[in-house]
Amino acid sequence: MSSAFRKRWSASVIFGSLMFAGAALAAVSAQAQDTSKRQLDPAFPNYQPAYPDAAQVNGEQGDVVLKVRVNEDGHVRNIEIEKSSGFADLDNAAIGGVFRWRYLPTPRWSTWEHVTIAYRLPTAVVVPPAPAPSAH
Repeated sequence: MSSAFRKRWSASVIFGSLMFAGAALAAVSAQAQDTSKRQLDPAFPNYQPAYPDAAQVNGEQGDVVLKVRVNEDGHVRNIEIEKSSGFADLDNAAIGGVFRWRYLPTPRWSTWEHVTIAYRLPTAVVVPPAPAPSAH
C-alpha cells in the first residue's frame, strides 16, 4: 500500500474496517486534544476514540496527529494522518472515533482542523509489601 493511499481515508473504508474489528466508542485511556478554531458540538456525544484492547495488551502507545476536514454543517468529511503513532490499530481507532465527531455549524463550507489523539498506557502503581508480623 502506498504512503499516499495510506494517508488519505474515506468514511466508508474506515467505518467498514472498524465494524469488522468491533471497535468501541468510549475510551478511558485515550485523550484527544482539539487544537482547531472550530468547536466540537457540546450537544453531541463526541466520545474519545477507543483505545483498542489488543494495543493495550501489546504495550502500544503514541500520538496520532490528524488533519480533519469539516463541512459547514459540522460533519467530518475527510481525515488525513499527519503523524502516525507507529501502530496501525491506534491510527485506525483514532480515525474511526474522530469520524463520528460533530462540530458546531459554521457559515464556512469546509475547513481543515488539526486534532491530536494521545494513547497512553496507565502507569503501574507499586504497592510496597506489608511488614512481616513480629514474633513475640
